[in-house]
Amino acid sequence: MKAPQNALRLWGAHGILVKGFLPKGPISFALAAAALVATQAFAQTRYIPQESAVMLSAAGTGQKDASGLREALERWRADPQNLTLATDTSRRAMLAAIEQGDLRWLGNAKAMLAPWWTAKDLPSETLFVRALVRQGTHDFKGALADLDAAIAKDPDQPEHWAWRFAIYLVMADMTKAKNECSAIGQRFGPTEQASCDAVLLYRTGSPEKAIVSLERLSRHPDYQGRLAQEWLAFHWGEAYRVAGDRAKARKIWENQLNKGAGGHAVRVALIDLLNSERQYADAWKINMTMPRSDALLVAAIQSSLGLKDGKDGALRSEFNQRLSQQRARGDSPNERPMIKFTLSVEGKAQEALAMAQKAWATEREPADALLFARAAIESGAPEQATALLQWQSATGYREPELDGLIRQIQQAVAAQKK
Repeated sequence: MKAPQNALRLWGAHGILVKGFLPKGPISFALAAAALVATQAFAQTRYIPQESAVMLSAAGTGQKDASGLREALERWRADPQNLTLATDTSRRAMLAAIEQGDLRWLGNAKAMLAPWWTAKDLPSETLFVRALVRQGTHDFKGALADLDAAIAKDPDQPEHWAWRFAIYLVMADMTKAKNECSAIGQRFGPTEQASCDAVLLYRTGSPEKAIVSLERLSRHPDYQGRLAQEWLAFHWGEAYRVAGDRAKARKIWENQLNKGAGGHAVRVALIDLLNSERQYADAWKINMTMPRSDALLVAAIQSSLGLKDGKDGALRSEFNQRLSQQRARGDSPNERPMIKFTLSVEGKAQEALAMAQKAWATEREPADALLFARAAIESGAPEQATALLQWQSATGYREPELDGLIRQIQQAVAAQKK
């Protein structure tokens, strides 16, 4: 077994997210990226960026260039055939996509690796970054093939293992996710295994155990850095929410934001929670970070509608303008925000159901399950979401809101059989 790694090395910058991939270091970006990605920020869509749509300048994003992306872009432009530069800049663009919730950066990331997009004999780091881009576009098969190759070349890079775990989690392949977590523990130590085990616990029906584990990790010396605390806050809050203690989830997420350290995933999670509880004014106050991601923009529309403050018209126009720009470029829209907009803002349940069914074919996260179930029930076709029954049985995942929706689906199916 390798000597224990710093938590950020394994679960690191995960984009916050989810799940130390960009700046190499502790809690893993992978887990963060996998977990956050899969939940709120990155994996909320089957985003297929066009190379003509890449954002070739970091200026005007409204974001502090803490990752050195602007300088990296300049170096890459000067020597675009340099594999090392392309790999490094692509990785930084991926971090921007995750941290900002702006998936247009995926276009950058893919464009930088375009000369080597089909190459097989590549350094492990390039294979790893290409895997991240591929999973961002929901090419999970291709992403796993690249990760397998990267690990075969260099098995001592913990973030490569963590992202493979993350992809299995997004696909709801819990058997492979558990096996990967065990392999991570054997190679990198018990603390790293405890991290992925905690996520698996609340994703397989044991949120109370996950809460205990995450609380223990919060005191571990490897989890005191900014990214580690961000990762912990997201999952700790999620575990409480899944367990039905929404007040505790809110407190954990608010505390993280009050530290000035809350990233996109934590912000989206808290705002969605507040909107669901009709605490629209509180949700609006938290949703003032500009520019808003698609997920935050849809949440702002929901808050405005709840407040009846008349701001929703301009916000809808902004969202529709984004959709028009995406269509003009030939891009696919962010699936989860688009489904939520179609269902909760426009009230077009049947259209939302068709989108949710398509999304479910590749991404099977709890948030996707909720939207799928809601769309099926609100469209008057709960029997169209019977796939959720098998998914819940296979994963063991439970949470109060989803359980209620699934009961309605079960009742509808039973009534049809009579």
